[in-house]
Amino acid sequence: MTTPGQKEPPASFFALGKAGLPARFTQNGVDYVMVHPFKHDFFAATGLYAQSDRPEHLVVLKIHRTTSYYGLPLHWACRRFARHEAKLNEALQDIRGIPGYLGMYGTHGFVHEFIPGRPLEGDMKLGPEFFADLYQLFADLHSRYVAYVDSNKRENILMGEDGRPYLIDFQISWHNAKGPRQNFLARWLLKRLQTEDWYHFYKHKTRLAPNLCTPEEMLRGTRQSWYIKLHRAIAQPIIHTRRKFLARYKLDRTK
Repeated sequence: MTTPGQKEPPASFFALGKAGLPARFTQNGVDYVMVHPFKHDFFAATGLYAQSDRPEHLVVLKIHRTTSYYGLPLHWACRRFARHEAKLNEALQDIRGIPGYLGMYGTHGFVHEFIPGRPLEGDMKLGPEFFADLYQLFADLHSRYVAYVDSNKRENILMGEDGRPYLIDFQISWHNAKGPRQNFLARWLLKRLQTEDWYHFYKHKTRLAPNLCTPEEMLRGTRQSWYIKLHRAIAQPIIHTRRKFLARYKLDRTK
């Protein structure tokens, strides 16, 4: 919704155009109604829903982009992203710290259980148990030939009300489905990305709980690889341009 004098953002900027998330949906014979949207950006829309007859049972619906971008068809690629993310969530269900997977929603979305808690923030009181559990969570992912990739974003790491860590958003995670039978280049890339997972783990730990870190961990949390430096050189101009766009239309990133 815009205010007087505020520019109307182009529909192509949003993953679902002007339609937005559904007010309600049915999954596996269960009816859900929207509680509130989390965000609606270029790549996907995500919202919180409650079971109609059991409002205490909350789930998250995520729908990847279904619209074109100024005539450029992107829905086919985003359909693959949705299937990739849903497949990973389903495959990792026996790992503690992965939200429960509830199935695909159409061709571009999927549903998972809601994890009550909050994303990592600087004012949190995080003890050694939390980081021990988070370490194990990454180790479990890596043992399945998965690199999380997106651990640089604190908002993707939740501290649940039970005090344990959870990971959400596997949209860009890397998975070597063939494991050790994957070709050399794929194995090298997986190892490279898993190394960056550990860099971000130690970066978060050194910044959020420096009192818990050993000298070696402090070093691992500050030593940037060439990959990180290259990624930032490419990503920073894109992030700056996006922020200028959001400021122009006075859009909140969570809308």
